[in-house]
Amino acid sequence: MLPFLLGLSLVCGSTLMYEIVLTRLLSAVCWYYLAFVSISMAMFGMTAGALAVQVRSEWFSQDQIPHRILQAVFATAVSIPLALIVALAVPIDFSFALETLFSFLLFSSVIAVPFFFSGVAVCLALTRSSFPIGRVYFADLFGASMGSLASVLLLKLVDAPSGIFVISALLFLGSAAFAIYAKDDSYRRRSLAFAAGMLVIAGLNASTLHGIQPIWTKGTIDRRDKLAAEVWNPISKVRAFRPAFGPPQMWGPSSHMPRVNMQEIQMDIDDEASTAMVHFQGDLAPFGYLRYDVTSLGAQLRSGGTAAVIGAGGGRDLMNCAVNGFRRIVGIEINSAIVGLDTRTFGSFSGFDKIPGLELHNDEGRSYLTRTNERFDLIQASLVDTWAATSAGALTLVENSLYTVDAWRIFYHHLKPGGLITFSRWYSGAQTHRLFAVAWAMLLDQGVENPERNIALLSADRISTIVVSNQPLSEEDLAKIRAFAHEMDFQVLFLPGEQTSVPELRNISALRDLGAMAHLREAGDFDLSPVFDSSPYFFNAVRLRNIPRLITRGGSNLRALLFVFTFMFAAGVLVLVVIVLPLREWSKQQSATRAPVCGIVYFVSIGIGFMLVEIAMMQQLSIFLGHPIYSLIAVLGGLILSSGIGSLVSDRLRLGSRVACGLPAAAVALTILLYATAVIPVIHRFTAGVLWQRVADSLMLVMPCGFLMGFCFPVGLRWMSLVKQEQNLPWMWALNGAAATLGSFAAVVISMETSITICVLSAAACYLIAAIAVFPGPRVASPVAL
Repeated sequence: MLPFLLGLSLVCGSTLMYEIVLTRLLSAVCWYYLAFVSISMAMFGMTAGALAVQVRSEWFSQDQIPHRILQAVFATAVSIPLALIVALAVPIDFSFALETLFSFLLFSSVIAVPFFFSGVAVCLALTRSSFPIGRVYFADLFGASMGSLASVLLLKLVDAPSGIFVISALLFLGSAAFAIYAKDDSYRRRSLAFAAGMLVIAGLNASTLHGIQPIWTKGTIDRRDKLAAEVWNPISKVRAFRPAFGPPQMWGPSSHMPRVNMQEIQMDIDDEASTAMVHFQGDLAPFGYLRYDVTSLGAQLRSGGTAAVIGAGGGRDLMNCAVNGFRRIVGIEINSAIVGLDTRTFGSFSGFDKIPGLELHNDEGRSYLTRTNERFDLIQASLVDTWAATSAGALTLVENSLYTVDAWRIFYHHLKPGGLITFSRWYSGAQTHRLFAVAWAMLLDQGVENPERNIALLSADRISTIVVSNQPLSEEDLAKIRAFAHEMDFQVLFLPGEQTSVPELRNISALRDLGAMAHLREAGDFDLSPVFDSSPYFFNAVRLRNIPRLITRGGSNLRALLFVFTFMFAAGVLVLVVIVLPLREWSKQQSATRAPVCGIVYFVSIGIGFMLVEIAMMQQLSIFLGHPIYSLIAVLGGLILSSGIGSLVSDRLRLGSRVACGLPAAAVALTILLYATAVIPVIHRFTAGVLWQRVADSLMLVMPCGFLMGFCFPVGLRWMSLVKQEQNLPWMWALNGAAATLGSFAAVVISMETSITICVLSAAACYLIAAIAVFPGPRVASPVAL
């Protein structure tokens, strides 16, 4: 039994690792919202594998099960590196050509192949083995939880393509374990040899910049001819190019900026978001040109003070503070890859150790400021966005936690008297207007009677900078802002004592309570209402009802939503196919016993419910933990591990009645409700704790739900066996997987359109439906305790 359980854990862990690493790879290759393809294709492929077991049961007779599992695992291990090589050569981007559809289908089909074979193996292990289902499901979930942790470590050690070769090696080890179970020495020797080979290939590929890597990134070919360094980690791929001499990178430059040339190293995050590292050797005189950028406003207003710079990047804002004489500069950069390039790989070029008063922290801005007792004259964040999905899940953006009223409340309380918060954003779409609403709502929340006296907003063509103080801006401040705008030819969008010409800003500044500001959600084409931690989707300002009207305008937000809806529709179709296809097959067999409707409802409900609560927890607790990777470990790892423990314990539950069969799902619904009630107060109460305390608090919130959710699937399978539906168990497993696919997309849509809390409550409703579905079903034959 031990080789069987070990093999299953390796397969499930490796499959989840493949899904996570694929998410990270897709975020670099295409756009962040396309990373959902990995989730969709994972569940689609595994569901297809389970359907094959159900519909072609003659291929899987009981005496063949050990060898069929072994063959499926071996095929998974072989197909993963082959799928990688083919998928990286397929260009993925939108085009108004029919060939686009073919490229998407080809790409999706290729990456789904390993999941198909994995689905066959896992389905056979769960539904056709003779071992207690609770122990088998525990091995499944334990392996998955370890896989979620291992994927983070893997992406810290090697790049994503090399990581996939490592995952193939783990699968070959799983194949060797199943070969011992099947008593097949030839497969065991072959599997071990292939595992060693994959590790060698992974090491060789990770040692060069020109191995197996993406050819197409963001719709263009990546020639990789000017790369100086490339670093992957769980939240990004960061590339640094060879130093170049020329005009410096500016965000919102003045039209009066003098012509200067500087030596810079350009860096980009996931081949899109960029930052520049300037060559600095200790002389600040050549960097006076930085004052010609609209993002420098705050530093000029509070020159000589202390500053916290969120999103240090290549160091431009740090240098600007140094030029303006700041005596203490705290740089906060969440991306460890950027910190490593700044301080180690190119440390002699960046000269960070020569910037006066600089202290650099690899941390998330909100989390760092929450924990420190220090107050600053300036808290600055310029264009802090990567638009990349992290390995914690697609649409889980690192920056979500910075753009909420709750976050700005923290910034506000870490200012010295008269200190400034200054954020710069793109002056397009709704970003600037919504940021203004966040600042306005924060001031109202802090009891400021006349918020208009504390805010200034300037723009330089495509970039705007907002300045918010914890005291009314002084006449000296206003005079400096007017002089700065006049000298640099910047546009004043909002200034105390002056009437704004921007209708959206005029509407927001007329409001005097948070309740009225909530109505901005429906006031126009875009949602300009302030953002809170309960639904921290600052970058999504498109409401569902406005999509038909906005389709002609396009834009990344709209395209992302349309893509999510397309895949959610496809997932819904998949659920229907999984229901209809087996029914059609069995309708041809008059003697076949069909699964009851209540079984379909039960497994669909727990599949959707599990994904709703998992994704909601992941997005909600990433704010609390300060980093999506910590959310991945605490939520995905903790939830799956506790579910595995619940599955193991579920073997002791006696199923003597339909009440006993439905009790776990009902208990889950109640526990989720308790979680929904407690999570926000816990986040706000303990957010200043050190990391291990916040992780412990998160696990205390997550694991009770996971423990009880772990009962539902094995209890459902045992219930189906007790009502004489053993032949339909693969079908139920396929239904559960297909429903989880649908749930992953539904979770994002529900959270963005309403709130994360509503998403959690929807999960509770799903489990309640599952509990109710048991009662009309067939009567349980006899009490059983395994």
